[in-house]
Formats: sequence, C-alpha cells, structure tokens
Amino acid sequence: MLPFSLELNFNTSADILIKRVRQLSKTSYWQTVYGSTKELGFQLFNNQTNFSELQILFLNYMGFYSVINMDIAMGDVTDIVLDNEIYEDAYMHYKNKSDKKKIADRNTAPQQSSLKNESQPKVNWVFKKPKKA
Repeated sequence: MLPFSLELNFNTSADILIKRVRQLSKTSYWQTVYGSTKELGFQLFNNQTNFSELQILFLNYMGFYSVINMDIAMGDVTDIVLDNEIYEDAYMHYKNKSDKKKIADRNTAPQQSSLKNESQPKVNWVFKKPKKA
C-alpha cells in the first residue's frame, strides 16, 4: 500500500466523521441538550478539562448550529439555510463578515442620529425573509 493511499483513506474517514458530527450537532435533541448545559450549568461530557479533538469538534458544531437556530428564531434568515451544508457554511461566512464590518463601522464612523437609515436593510441575504407588504 502506498503512503498517499493511507492519507486518502484517512481523509475520507475524517470527512465521514465530520459529516456525522454535523448531523448529530444539528438535531433538535442535541441542540436542546447544548442549550440546557449553558443555562443549567451541567456537564455535557464526563471529563471537564482536556477535551479530545472529537469533543472540541462536536462542541464547535453545537455552537455553530446554535447560532444558526437563533438567527432563524429571530427572523434574520429562513430555515432553508439548514437544507444544505454549503448554505450553512455560506451563511455563517456572510454573518461573520457582516458582524466584523458592523464592528469596524461602529468604531470608525461617527454616530448617525438619523433613524431612517437604521430601518432600511443594508444587505439582502439570499435566505433572508422578505418583508411583508
């Protein structure tokens, strides 16, 4: 067996593992458990420190989907974003970029007193719910 084929097999199994972790993290059961651990303060894992890479990956995706679900609940985006991993990643990339831009604008731009500018959306995201007429 050639060394590059070992790497290929590892990458394939890692991709499958990440896909499964994403699927588990997205479920309503694990999202509820994740929210409860934050609110009630109980431990999700037996160990409280020295998390394994798998535990860290799982916690990262739990937070990832928690943010998406919160944005869906607030009406910032529709649940269509959860139909595809590419949509999820693209939305979070967009959200991170726009959040960084908002922070940079807030720190550099003078305060605007006009409420008219705040009521109009600055960016139309493809998954954003349309305004009702």
